[in-house]
Amino acid sequence: MYNVFVKKNGSYNADLAGEFSNINDAIKLAAELKSKDETISYTIEETSGHFDSYGEPLTTVVKRG
Repeated sequence: MYNVFVKKNGSYNADLAGEFSNINDAIKLAAELKSKDETISYTIEETSGHFDSYGEPLTTVVKRG
């Protein structure tokens, strides 16, 4: 599972923009959002389905832009 997070200038937390099972779909959404607003930044994370001792999902950053 791939999650796309978008952070706007001046905001503290990134917002979840979408969840995808295919990395290409996640990259496509991130590119579309970035082309509409150059001031945002995005992060694509892959979730493994495992959790840490605090109950948070373990993720790996795949791409940032």
